[in-house]
Amino acid sequence: MKVKGKIVRTRPYFDLEYKNVNAIMFLELDSGIELDGDRIKIIPILSEESMLPQEVGESIEVEGEIVFRRILTASGKRNSSPIPTLLPERIHKVG
Repeated sequence: MKVKGKIVRTRPYFDLEYKNVNAIMFLELDSGIELDGDRIKIIPILSEESMLPQEVGESIEVEGEIVFRRILTASGKRNSSPIPTLLPERIHKVG
């Protein structure tokens, strides 16, 4: 799946369950996507920090797979139910 949007937040992400992931970024989609009857406007992206652009407010295009995962919140607690999460294969800056 290919989506475009603006970075609204980034932070380090450490989870023993996903060993090659060390950063999380939240992307506000230009045009939301519909999953299981729900419209998604903001989606988390789990990746290696080296793949992620560092600036909040930057517009990017991401190709990847959407999976449902129970991710860790900023407070270190795991979500009680799985949420749609984008696992990127390729990230490009737009404009």
